[in-house]
Amino acid sequence: TLHVMGTGQRGGVGAALAPHVVLATGGFGQVFGQTTNPYVSTGDGVALAMRAGADIADLEFVQFHPTVMWLGPLAQGQQPLVSEAVRGEGAFLRDIGGERFMEAEHPMADLAPRDVVAKAIMRRMRASESGHVWLDGRHLGADLWISRFPTILDSCRSRGIDPVTDLIPVAPAQHYVSGGVRTDHWGRASIPGLYACGEVACTGVHGANRLASNSLLEGLVFAGRIGEVLARSEAVVREPVRGRDEAGLLPHSVRRTMQQTMDEHVGVLRSRASLEAAENELWSLADTAGARPSTEDWETTNIHALACVLARHALLREETRGSHWREDFPERDDARWQTRLVTSIDENGALHTRTEPIGGPT
Repeated sequence: TLHVMGTGQRGGVGAALAPHVVLATGGFGQVFGQTTNPYVSTGDGVALAMRAGADIADLEFVQFHPTVMWLGPLAQGQQPLVSEAVRGEGAFLRDIGGERFMEAEHPMADLAPRDVVAKAIMRRMRASESGHVWLDGRHLGADLWISRFPTILDSCRSRGIDPVTDLIPVAPAQHYVSGGVRTDHWGRASIPGLYACGEVACTGVHGANRLASNSLLEGLVFAGRIGEVLARSEAVVREPVRGRDEAGLLPHSVRRTMQQTMDEHVGVLRSRASLEAAENELWSLADTAGARPSTEDWETTNIHALACVLARHALLREETRGSHWREDFPERDDARWQTRLVTSIDENGALHTRTEPIGGPT
């Protein structure tokens, strides 16, 4: 059953009964304040599936792009990405004091892997108590910027920064999530009749960290596979799945506070102390529930639900693997953690997280 929401309607304006429901609602980048994702990327599909009782997996694996234009500590919505190709052409990073630092971090210096660069930037920002570092491409010249990076050039100039003559303020920001609604390799979720494709889905094909451009797998390959399944499926309308009761909606006014909590405690560098602080702050926000239904309040409530699961998964996984980095557990631990974390909600609305061996449904 798919409920269609209208402003001011708690239960929706009506329900559409269907033998199959396909979720293709994208990721949940707006869980974080610093993100390359659009303002509407609020994880509604993942939250909907979770409330219906579907399995949600791998939320701890969040990919952060190292060089996103820093628009200030209060920036919200989609923030412009400065491609790694700019560093490939010879641009390099400087800390807030102007010193180059990547040469001491990795043999490939500024061309090091994305994860290495993001962690190095965050450590340098923390040490200098600054909100960003600098990307220096001034020596590339105007002709190269115009011919190779016209979109980035226009984006910078529209914000008062000219990369030909100015340093670009950059910082890591959330870019992609490998987790979501757990599906098999045909897009089928754990609830019969429910399917997911694109970033809302967690097919397992990315493992703990997505390779560049491979998000097309879930958007194209699995959409096609779901189509194949539906074409040969009978249109049997099942008994509607009952959604888990909600205690109330969170007001949109807490959204920024929640995002700041996630940026500070559940970002690139994580530890038990930071993750426990995040959990405490997130659960304290639940006391503000009771808002009148609106689209923004539903989105805020969905963000909160996913933030809680993400923080819980990140706290439980006591290792560093892929895009999940624990400062207190800096090594990968295959003996304990070559498993997936899967969360679901029971009929009483309680969250339950379990481990499952790598592999799962195909």
